[in-house]
Amino acid sequence: MGDQKALTLESFEEFRTHPWVQNLVPIYKRDAILAKYAVARLISDLGSISAEYADRNGHAAFISIEGRVKTEISLFRKLYLKAKESQGVTQGSLKRIYRGIKDLSGVRFSCPYLDEVRTTIEQWVRPGLHRLGYGTSLQAAPLRDKDFLDAGNEHGYRSYHFYLRVPTDVDIYGNSKLCLCEVQARSELQHIWAVKSHDLLYKPGTGWQYSDTHVQEDMRQVSNSLRAADQHLVSIRDRIRRVGDT
Repeated sequence: MGDQKALTLESFEEFRTHPWVQNLVPIYKRDAILAKYAVARLISDLGSISAEYADRNGHAAFISIEGRVKTEISLFRKLYLKAKESQGVTQGSLKRIYRGIKDLSGVRFSCPYLDEVRTTIEQWVRPGLHRLGYGTSLQAAPLRDKDFLDAGNEHGYRSYHFYLRVPTDVDIYGNSKLCLCEVQARSELQHIWAVKSHDLLYKPGTGWQYSDTHVQEDMRQVSNSLRAADQHLVSIRDRIRRVGDT
């Protein structure tokens, strides 16, 4: 098919079977192999940083460390939605939209206390991974850090997002390629909210769904309550520490 033939965007099913989209499937499969390696390595290296942190501070840096690579169906559904936002998609522009998806690989971790999230990133994660050959200072748009820890978004989601480039071995000679990975960092309570929100509201086939008009506000209120609890826990911890220092 030529580059001038319009892409069908009436339904995801038609989009998914279009030859232009099918041509991207082998590219996704190659990218996914590299992404899986990157996620596994990043999880392992964050585990080592957490253990080192525990030796210094008496508790692990992270309560949980998880990772995933977007499935083929999830990746192409995102591509479909982004294509629908564009005007006059061509085969070339579809490839550019595909390459513009930045979260094929993703890792998230949660910290015991809210005030430890940013300090752990800046004092432990970025320096520790930089020493291992990671790209850690990706501040040019669209890879700039996004801080939702305090205000949250319109749904009540709170987290700190940043990007890393993870060194991945690509051949038997030790050559490596940097693979982009999105990282989400949050407190333990914010992580619980995110897990419950996904469990309650996300449907694999259709994405985020709200069964009634009050659900979004209810979830936002839960998020606000957990935010207050986070602050109280930091205050309690600091009071205990002050008593221990006297």
